Amino acid sequence: MSNVSALQQKLNEAEAVASELRKQLETERKGERTHAIVAVKELIKTHELTASDLGFSGKGAAKRIGGDKRNVVAPKYQDPDSGKTWTGRGKSPSWLSVQLAAGRTKEEFLIKA
Repeated sequence: MSNVSALQQKLNEAEAVASELRKQLETERKGERTHAIVAVKELIKTHELTASDLGFSGKGAAKRIGGDKRNVVAPKYQDPDSGKTWTGRGKSPSWLSVQLAAGRTKEEFLIKA
């Protein structure tokens, strides 16, 4: 057997060992994660904590610690029936779409300053 093929064989064996170790590591991580989740759930139940106690808004991912850096935009349109408002940005709300389909114009819903 040549020196190159012997080295290639050793490399293949080492890669097989590394692959097996990666699988074991992943299994261990999953087990630790499961235990951590159980422990956290027990603490939450024991101390009667809520999502807001833990800093979660309850609407998707947790907000950034520094808060939302976007500018707040004042509403531009208002539904006189429900009082709901829309800034005029993004997709128009259903209440406005229904009114526009009925023949009314956006200008009729402008908030008077």
